[in-house]
Amino acid sequence: MTAPDIKMKLKKEGEEFEKVDKIWKMEVIGKVNKEKKVIEFTKERRMLMDLRAANDRLDIVQKGLNSYLEEKRSIFPRFYFLSNDELLEILSETKDP
Repeated sequence: MTAPDIKMKLKKEGEEFEKVDKIWKMEVIGKVNKEKKVIEFTKERRMLMDLRAANDRLDIVQKGLNSYLEEKRSIFPRFYFLSNDELLEILSETKDP
């Protein structure tokens, strides 16, 4: 999330996404790079807990983002014809949609 309006409106979701990103980069990808044997890597119980926690956080992010996009669609009915990805791209590239 790079647009100032989106960051301002979705502060909690942005923080949660940063936590998920950190888990993914540091806990999962970092360990995968060290341990090349996939079977050995996936036996680690903490990884499952980390991924479950990340999934819960992503649910929070998704709900907040959907609410934000629905708010924008109610203001601008033409946005109902756009996918979430398209609408997010438009909103992140403009200061005043």
